[in-house]
Amino acid sequence: MSGQIIGLAPGLAPSLNPWLEQNAARSAGALARAWAQKQYDQAVQDIFGYHALQLGASNLQTLAQSRIAHRWVAAGISSDTKAALFANASALPFFESTLDLVTLPFTLDMHSDPDAVLDEVARVLVPEGRAVFAGFNKLSRWGMAHMLGSKRLPERTHIYGTNRLKTSLAELGLVVESVQSGAWPNHDGLYFLIAKKRVIAIKPIRRAAWRLPSWAELPLNPFPNPNPRGLGKQKNQAEK
Repeated sequence: MSGQIIGLAPGLAPSLNPWLEQNAARSAGALARAWAQKQYDQAVQDIFGYHALQLGASNLQTLAQSRIAHRWVAAGISSDTKAALFANASALPFFESTLDLVTLPFTLDMHSDPDAVLDEVARVLVPEGRAVFAGFNKLSRWGMAHMLGSKRLPERTHIYGTNRLKTSLAELGLVVESVQSGAWPNHDGLYFLIAKKRVIAIKPIRRAAWRLPSWAELPLNPFPNPNPRGLGKQKNQAEK
C-alpha cells in the first residue's frame, strides 16, 4: 500500500476489527470476513486506474488483488495500525474526481452519517470510477435478529440496507452494475454491490435538498402589484 498521504495513524484497531477477527468457525464475524474477502478479491481485479481507497474495516484487505498502483486504507479512528490514513469517511481529504476506486466494507452500517459518506464517495470518484460496497441485509435472518436485539452483528450497527443504498446511488448519479446477496444459511445477512459513477454535465442534487422555502426566506412582497395605486389615474391625465 502507498504510504505518502497525510494523517498516518498509530495505535490499536477500531471497533469493527475485533468482530471481524472472530475465529469460531460459525461465528458471524468469521463468516462475514471470509465471504466479503472473496467477493472483493474477485471484483477489484478488473477495475483499473491510478488511485484506490478503502474506507474502514482494515482487517479486510479489499484492495489486495487490485492492480491499481496507489492504494490506501483509511480508518475513522487514529488508533488503527493497519490504516495509512486517518479520516472521517464523511469528510475525505481528497479533491473532487481524484479516485478511481473506493471500497466500503460495512462502512455505511457503522457510520453515524452514511448519507454524507455517500456524498463524499460520489464527489471524489472520477467519471466511470467504481464504488464497491459490502454490508448487512435488513430482510435476512441476521437483519431481523439484529432488529430484535440480537448481539450477532457488531456493536453500534445501523443497517443501511440495499434498497436505501440503490435509491441514494441513483440520486448521486451512480449506476448499480451488480448486486449479490450471500447464500443461505451462512451468509444470507450479507450483500455485495458495485456501482459506477456516470459521466454527467450537471452535478446531481440529492432528493433531500428539494424543499419549499420557509416564510422567513420569502421576499417581503413576493407578488408585486403590476398596477400600483394611482398609476392608472396618472395615465388618464397624461392622455388628456
